[in-house]
Amino acid sequence: MENGLAARHGGRMGLAVLVAILLLGLGLRLNEAWDGRAPVYDAAAYAAIAANLEDGDGFTVGSQATQPSSNYSPGLPLVVAGLYAVTGGEHERLARIVLALIGTLSVLFTYLISRRLMGKIQRTLKIGPHRGENSASAEFSPLVGALVVAIYPALLEYQGMLMSEPLAATLLSGGVLAVLWAWDGDASRWLLPGASFGALALVRPEYLGIAVLVAGVIFLREARDWRPSLVRAAVFLLAAFVVIAPWTIRNAVALDRFVPISTGGGQVLFAGTYLPSDGDPEKVGAEVVAENPDLFSSQDAQRLRLEQILARLAADRYPGMETDQALSKLGKEQLWDDISDEPAEYAGFVATKVWRIWGHGPRDVMREPIWAVVHWLLVAFLIGTIFLAITAISALLVASPRRVLVLVPLLAALMSVAINWKRRWRRG
Repeated sequence: MENGLAARHGGRMGLAVLVAILLLGLGLRLNEAWDGRAPVYDAAAYAAIAANLEDGDGFTVGSQATQPSSNYSPGLPLVVAGLYAVTGGEHERLARIVLALIGTLSVLFTYLISRRLMGKIQRTLKIGPHRGENSASAEFSPLVGALVVAIYPALLEYQGMLMSEPLAATLLSGGVLAVLWAWDGDASRWLLPGASFGALALVRPEYLGIAVLVAGVIFLREARDWRPSLVRAAVFLLAAFVVIAPWTIRNAVALDRFVPISTGGGQVLFAGTYLPSDGDPEKVGAEVVAENPDLFSSQDAQRLRLEQILARLAADRYPGMETDQALSKLGKEQLWDDISDEPAEYAGFVATKVWRIWGHGPRDVMREPIWAVVHWLLVAFLIGTIFLAITAISALLVASPRRVLVLVPLLAALMSVAINWKRRWRRG
């Protein structure tokens, strides 16, 4: 007779396949982490901040920075700087290896989310296994989702540099798994998912709003008996804010204003609502230069980075105001003008941005035919409040495919559930 662990995971064969997938995902990530990749601009900035923290210079990119260091989310640099402090030096390869180990957890979390969702659906609808369906076949579909995450190229490539997406993908999938674990328990269980979403917000600040949305879902789950639901939601939010609070207090002291996690929201709001860019963030700088010849020369579009161009525009429009606050004000003004004066054009603009963020995965490898097919299979299962919320945020702000890369483990988990139900439907 198979032991309890094997029986819960499709028998010895199912457990062996799961272990093989986890080892595959781990091996691919460690290979990327060991060899490393030429860092993109943000990865180089994160590496510089972590190194400066280790050297005692504070949270700064350095004298060559083209934008305030507070524009960068603190989660990843703090983790890497902590690893430097523990190991006694700036060992970036070792940091990448540790992050690869953490990134591999997203493979396991994808599998476990699939199983929990399938189990909850079956218990809710009181559906048992079909006649002739053994445990191994029942566990097939969660393994598919885990395999997709294990080999997903864009996540793998980002393990070769200090980028926040793989870490955020692990925190999000782990947070959702914690929500499913806490769903039928007492209020104390909600400390874990709340802390997970708080940590996620430090890595990707847009998830602070998602945490509030999740708290709303927790509250609304039992509207008739609202007091216990209110307590659960409050515990969830309290845990999230306890994780975020130290950095918010640090910002209040360092920046002399209330900044929950990072600045830079004004920049992405302005860039994300700038109609002349046609929804492509890489065109914003050149279009701003062309639209404002009194502020820029024709060479500035190639000579200056986007943040430098927008900082000059902000200083001209609102002298004396903080750049981020000025750009936020400009972004809100142009968003209102777009919606009120040119609603049809703005609707097309948003549609273009939604296509941009979901049309292909980040990194050039995701444009290869086989991975393009895998990407669209995942997108086909785009359901749930988290996906719709992130799509809406991306449609409002900068339309980068990197923004939705974090969702890949959840998409894969949902794909597994859909595969399972398709098999059941075909069997009647």
